[in-house]
Amino acid sequence: MAKKPYKFSRHVENLIANLRGVPEDYSPIVRETKDMGGVLDKILDRHKIGVNSLEDRIRENWTQIVGPGNASHCNPVRIERERTLIISVSNPIIRQELQFNKSLVLKNLKSVRNGNRILNVVFKSG
Repeated sequence: MAKKPYKFSRHVENLIANLRGVPEDYSPIVRETKDMGGVLDKILDRHKIGVNSLEDRIRENWTQIVGPGNASHCNPVRIERERTLIISVSNPIIRQELQFNKSLVLKNLKSVRNGNRILNVVFKSG
């Protein structure tokens, strides 16, 4: 059962308005209170909090995607426009090797659930 908001007299409302620095005749829209459980559920669903994302799945399977020798020298940074994976590589030699094996990396990404959305891979030094 929702509690009804307190109603004050116009005089008290004007005093509160003066303290807040808003015009005296200001009358805010009174809305019903909502249960926090329902609000939190909507926020979690909207922002996909607690849901395993594609980035999480890529990080979990990183060794299988780039190979055990390269996994410690590079890491996924972000996914841009939902189809380009940006990979940071610490060593220029590893970067060149990954560039040569770009098609293999893309093929291995398809083994990850929803990994087929990634159509391009960009290797950046860093």
